[in-house]
Amino acid sequence: MMRMPWRSGGGLCMVRGCRGFTLLEILLAMVVLALVVSMIAVALSGSMQVIDATEEQGDIYYRARIAMQRISDDLGSAVLADDVDFTGTGQEEGGTRRELLRFASMAHVVFVPEKQLPGMGLIRYRIVPDRDRDGMLVLLRSDRLYRPGGKSGQEVPATDWFLLCDRLRSVRFTYIDRKGQEHTQWDTRKVAGEPDRERRLPAAVTCRLEFWLDRKEETSLSFSTTVLLPAGVIHAEKTAANTR
Repeated sequence: MMRMPWRSGGGLCMVRGCRGFTLLEILLAMVVLALVVSMIAVALSGSMQVIDATEEQGDIYYRARIAMQRISDDLGSAVLADDVDFTGTGQEEGGTRRELLRFASMAHVVFVPEKQLPGMGLIRYRIVPDRDRDGMLVLLRSDRLYRPGGKSGQEVPATDWFLLCDRLRSVRFTYIDRKGQEHTQWDTRKVAGEPDRERRLPAAVTCRLEFWLDRKEETSLSFSTTVLLPAGVIHAEKTAANTR
């Protein structure tokens, strides 16, 4: 027997379809919805963290590439002038200020051709603490045109230092002689008591830059390159030929 619809208050409904949701069913639905939303939020949060980490590492790779290219060009064109010595120290980490490298190079950068002249430059690298990021280091570069008879050891004005790289944890240079032995320092200056000491450039220099990834987690990312110094290699070959 067919059931007839029942009209109440002007509305039409079926007798079996008028029952609503119970409180327990509503609570279960809210719990399920909350679980789904939380799972989506966790997934999105993890994806955003991965994207941020990837972008940050990409930025560090870019900084390292620019800095390494500049250092390679400078060292690859290094020369040993009569009144300009090659002096270099080893590793620097922490919050001290000091000069790491000083040498003459044909890779002098001319920013304004109308006002500046090309030629041999006096290149210096210096490490200083980052004033904006606590515990990080900044690598600065100075490039001044070499003038014969000038004082190569004089202090460089603050305006002549340019930022080469930041967000550094440590910087290390290693100097390799013609025999392949590594040294933490290199100095061509005359030493009292050694009048016969020969002035010569290293055959190669290894540069290692270590960047901070996360200071709280103590994680970092390192890059390294070895640059041959043609002037040093040629001089080493001539010296070896003369001693045979």
